Amino acid sequence: MNINTFIAVVTYNSEDFIENCMSSIVNSDFKKWFLAVIDNCSGDSTAERIAELKAAKSVSSAVLDENNFGFIGLKKNIGFASAVNWLVFDFLLKENAGLARGIKYLVLLNPDVILETTALGKLVLSFEPDEHGSLSGACYKNAGVIGALIHDYMQQGSIQNAGGKIRENYLTYHLQKPPGDKAFYPVDYVSGSVFATRLDHFIKLSGFDSGYRPLYYEELDYCLKLKKTGFLSCINADASAMHYEGASVKKFSRNFYRHYHKNRIRCMIINSSIRYFFSKFLPAEAQWLKNTASKDQYSAVLAAYFLNFLFLSYNLLVKLKNLIITANFSRQRL
Repeated sequence: MNINTFIAVVTYNSEDFIENCMSSIVNSDFKKWFLAVIDNCSGDSTAERIAELKAAKSVSSAVLDENNFGFIGLKKNIGFASAVNWLVFDFLLKENAGLARGIKYLVLLNPDVILETTALGKLVLSFEPDEHGSLSGACYKNAGVIGALIHDYMQQGSIQNAGGKIRENYLTYHLQKPPGDKAFYPVDYVSGSVFATRLDHFIKLSGFDSGYRPLYYEELDYCLKLKKTGFLSCINADASAMHYEGASVKKFSRNFYRHYHKNRIRCMIINSSIRYFFSKFLPAEAQWLKNTASKDQYSAVLAAYFLNFLFLSYNLLVKLKNLIITANFSRQRL
């Protein structure tokens, strides 16, 4: 069986979730995958648990060996974006060049995600129009990133994420249901919890921006870069998964707000124009701070402003680099 899909899972303090995640992958009805797990120097027993699963050479009766599974344990936490880049550019392209030649698709999964049996196949096949063209809408033909319909692990049956949207001040939120009766539709971005893209696109765009450390906004930044080249971010609602959100960093905690707002402002600087900053971002940000923002976010927001002011020159250079990368990508499409 020819492997055409590279699945990347980044773990951090994920000992309670990783086995179920891996089990859902190996129990998938789609088998053309190679699974690579990289641990970001967890403080719990995540690495040991993965090593045990690797040594046992099976998960849920499926065989795991060097032909379909790899594990890397890092000695320091390099952040989510850098860990994904490590798996793609170092582990896959450099260390396993033979495998890489057959890979067409990259699928990112959070370790606290459990895929439904058909989800993986539906994600991958979304990039390949069938002979009947059943998903041949404009979104499908130009899909650069495809995500799944994500259900809440703790509230069975409820939808946690039906696609990512961004406000004018780059605050993000999730759709709570698909629009209308559409099974395939465009969104602003796809969550990194279940995220599929073409490997060659990921390579040509130089992967994720590792400046979004330790996590948050790297997937939105990638989707915005792809959008500039004519590709859309879409959800295939027929592909579904369950997600225990915030397993690594508790959502709405102090650390969450600190990382989230720092990278929110950075993403806005890199992806917006000066005109947008004054006409859209500033009014929306002022209104949000006045009417909506909770007091426990104020210190994180102020720190985000300060840090991004300090690194403004660097982020503007990243902005210029991205313009060059996306321009080259667009020329290659012609």
